[in-house]
Amino acid sequence: MGVLDKIKLVEMSRKIKPNATQQRRAKLVEQLQEQLKMAEALLNGTTHERTKSTWAKDAEGNRVRVQKPVRVRAWWEVAGNAVQFGLRYGAVPLQLQPGKSAVEVAKLAELPAVIKLLIAAAEAGEMDAAIAGMMAKRGPKEKAVAAQ
Repeated sequence: MGVLDKIKLVEMSRKIKPNATQQRRAKLVEQLQEQLKMAEALLNGTTHERTKSTWAKDAEGNRVRVQKPVRVRAWWEVAGNAVQFGLRYGAVPLQLQPGKSAVEVAKLAELPAVIKLLIAAAEAGEMDAAIAGMMAKRGPKEKAVAAQ
């Protein structure tokens, strides 16, 4: 009896890539979760700071991995007696209805609950049409042509 006969051999399963709609949905959900963390931190009286890993040189000149803070801009504004949460996809306002890209809440304390509802709607695919419409207006990305 050989050594390979003692173990179970199977075919390697390939990782399935998400399609463009699923990737856009995941990006929106990730951005909304970041806004939720910021809103909850504001209500708790703390700060929320996102970090990213970058390479930097230390005192001896060696490249080391460091964590740098990343500025995250809040998507809400206090307008009079209400708070308006402007929904975005990247840096572009996302219109859920024609001409309407913001959600209004009465108090800042209600904002985390509204963001959770928006996350649930995005995960359910209710914002896919709005994202697709925004992407269609933007047009396809042009590929860089190598100079010959």
